[in-house]
Amino acid sequence: MKKLAIIILLSLAACGRASSPEGRSKIRDENIQQQIDDLRDQNNALRDSIRTINKQLKGLAPENTFQ
Repeated sequence: MKKLAIIILLSLAACGRASSPEGRSKIRDENIQQQIDDLRDQNNALRDSIRTINKQLKGLAPENTFQ
């Protein structure tokens, strides 16, 4: 009886998302999506910085330069 209870408890504990190929692929996809979102945020921050620097350069440059 104890062995049956232990087997049932272990089988329930092994039923997590990472225990099946489908669950592992969902976890992988979520991680990839998070990385894509992080890269998108970094890209937006870089774009904003470049715009700011470009505006500052245009303000410093003579009228006939950087057109």
